[in-house]
Amino acid sequence: MLTFEKVLKVFQAYLDDDPLYEVVQTSHGYTLMAWEPHRNDWYSAEIQKTPEDLRNALLGTYANFLEDKITGNDRDLTATETGEIQQRCRELLEKCRET
Repeated sequence: MLTFEKVLKVFQAYLDDDPLYEVVQTSHGYTLMAWEPHRNDWYSAEIQKTPEDLRNALLGTYANFLEDKITGNDRDLTATETGEIQQRCRELLEKCRET
């Protein structure tokens, strides 16, 4: 069974590497916080009410993080690079499924 704790454990290394996202526990679940440089402040991206929601939200930010690391945001990904990112996301999904 997927739990918030398991999702956070699987994504912990990513969260440690990406200073633009943070996960905060709230009374309603977990909130994915995003840093807004132009506001110089954190904002609540979205409350994740289920572990699956949190996993999916983190997968999206992880894929963007990898893209930024690869391209520096100055070009499109190649097919090979896209495949590498998809593979790394699949690996994280598998880790979330493991018991």
